[in-house]
Amino acid sequence: MKGFVFDVEFMWGFQARVIGMSKTSPSFSFPPPTTVLGAIAEAHARRKGLGEGRTSTLNELAKGTLALSYKPLNMITLQFQDINKIVSVRVAGGVRYPSVKDPYGSFDAPARGKTIASSLDEKPPRMRVFAVFKNEVDVTPDDIWRIKRLGSKESMVSVIEVVEGIPNIISEGLVETDYSLPLTRELEENIVVKEGDFVELELVPIINLVSGDPPAKLYLSSKVVRHLIPVPLTRRGRVVIKLPPGYVGYKIGNEVVIGFGK
Repeated sequence: MKGFVFDVEFMWGFQARVIGMSKTSPSFSFPPPTTVLGAIAEAHARRKGLGEGRTSTLNELAKGTLALSYKPLNMITLQFQDINKIVSVRVAGGVRYPSVKDPYGSFDAPARGKTIASSLDEKPPRMRVFAVFKNEVDVTPDDIWRIKRLGSKESMVSVIEVVEGIPNIISEGLVETDYSLPLTRELEENIVVKEGDFVELELVPIINLVSGDPPAKLYLSSKVVRHLIPVPLTRRGRVVIKLPPGYVGYKIGNEVVIGFGK
């Protein structure tokens, strides 16, 4: 078992579009956990010389992920849509696109959702991620440092600090965390304290990627779970949970997340 706590700094924000809507779909207000794991998988694939479009890389990492949560450190988000010019590069019916003979099939300008990360202090907007993997998962600190985007190719980020360690396991009793939390039935029924500011989103949990289906298909088939994401407004959200069977707490330094047992 190995854990990584790392800080991600946003250049402007990110684009993680809600699946299943029209081409003018909005962006999530915070990155789905599958998007964060996808950023790790993309960096891992580059180090291993694998194709970026190899979806099995993401599924393989998901099978070895014990916990992956995050918390915004000094930022809130704002969703908006702007007009984007899209050029179709393809071959259809023997015609190469873009084509002057079919301008409507070659170009488009839909509104695309984006999310601005707005800093609450003088520093760039940052998010802290806590990930725990099984020993057999070949994720290294180099993979974490190589992360360059969260979401679309325009969603550039920089990793500014990485801490690797063997997490201490909290196997029973009460666990307090201020990281994002998937509200599975077992966890929701065992919440002892919930206070502070949260954003709630319906997201695909990482455990559902084990099926081998892409996140888009899982989202469209409603295999989602409500997630609590603490935000640093008047008071950062925190929860205290009495650990149900199958769940443990992982701790590195002062950082604590809740995930699955081995």
